[in-house]
Parts: sequence; C-alpha cells; structure tokens
Amino acid sequence: MGSGGDPMERSGSESPASGPPFLGIRPLGAPSHPLLEAALLFAAFYLAAFLPADPGSLGRSLGRIGFHLLLVADTLPKALLVLYMMSRAEGPAAFGLSRLRTQDLARGVMVALGALALVALPSLALGSLGLTNPLLGAARHPSAPTAAVVLVILVSSLSVGYSEELFFRAFLIRRLRQAGFPAPWALLASSLLFGSAHGLQGPLGLALGTLLGLWFAWRWHRSGDIHEIALGHAIYDALVILFTLYR
Repeated sequence: MGSGGDPMERSGSESPASGPPFLGIRPLGAPSHPLLEAALLFAAFYLAAFLPADPGSLGRSLGRIGFHLLLVADTLPKALLVLYMMSRAEGPAAFGLSRLRTQDLARGVMVALGALALVALPSLALGSLGLTNPLLGAARHPSAPTAAVVLVILVSSLSVGYSEELFFRAFLIRRLRQAGFPAPWALLASSLLFGSAHGLQGPLGLALGTLLGLWFAWRWHRSGDIHEIALGHAIYDALVILFTLYR
C-alpha cells in the first residue's frame, strides 16, 4: 500500500472498479451514497470517543501491557474492515494503496519528525494557558520490564497508525471527494473529524489532533503514500507515549 502521485486525482466522483482483485475480492464500484457510507463507518468506529469517560483512568493504563494488547484488538479489525470495504468497492488501487517499499520507513520518520515539530510550539503555548492533556498527564511509569512495554507500544502504535490513516485519509477523503467536496474542503473535513475523535484528551488534544490531521492529510495529498503517513503517525504516537512514561 502506497502509490506515489496525487491521490486527489483518484478521488473524484468517477467510480471505476480499478486494479486487480485483492485477496480474491472482486471490486463492484463506488457506493451510490458515499457520504452516508463514510458517516456510518465513522459512527461505528469513533462515536464512542464522544461518550463521557475518565481520561485519567486511560492515562494510568498507558504503561500497562494489557492496555496496548486491547488497543490492537480494537484497531486492527477496523483497519482490516476498511481494507475489505475498499477492495469490495473500487479496489485498493483506486485509494492509492500498493506494496510497502524500503524507503517508506525513512519517509515515515520524516513525517513523524515533522509532526513533532508542528505541535511543539502550540503545545507550549497552550500549556502556558493552563491547557493540558488529561490522558497523558495521568500516565504512570510502568512496572513491567521496559523492553516488553516498548515492544507492545510499538505494535499498538502501528495498529492505530494504519487503522486511522486508512480511514481518515485514504478512505474518508476519497468518499468526501465523491460526495462533491472540493479537495481542500475534503482535507479540512477529514482533519476536523480526526481531531474530534481525540476529545477525550481535552481542548489541547482536540486542537493538536486537528493540527496533526491537517499535517497527515497534506502529506497524503502530496505523496499518496499510505505507508509514509501511517508509519509517521505510528512513530509519532510511540515517541509521545514513551516520552510521557519515561520522562
């Protein structure tokens, strides 16, 4: 998965069943109601993020191996379902997905570093106003061996990175474009929805989540490489969690 070229060129209202079958799944074409499909999938995946919850309890779980295994169990099926829906509709190639390449890891590192640089100043500025991330603020130093914790954090970050980028960038932006959104508005809408799904992290999480969504959407618009942004997303998440736990 990862294409090269502008994915917006593949995200208009046309709906060819493109590319060879993926895992034997023959594409049938784009849905007649792309916006409805996207809204239903967003609700199924992320509506729970808008329900009342205790961010402190989740934050205290960040250093627990079991929490990250549960996170994989939650996000991996979502990624696989999005892949299936892409394959059943126009086919993965229509969404800009192709094989992982050796250079994708280096590009992912650059995306992660760009994300860290992008949020550094706003984090400091908003933090000076008293806005903090309640989830990260409640994190505790793990009692489990460091190597085991680092490993599960890397695995869960990869699962989250691919799950969210497949939906918010590759899938959602294409469906918004097919619903008639101009490219800039599709990028903005996907970023706002991405930010809204981080409401549990308070106003700071909402603001930074939206900012990160814009960064990942812009990189997707420029490169059309799902691995670049999914790996960059995963590396960013892992670094933030590890710094929070071991600072």
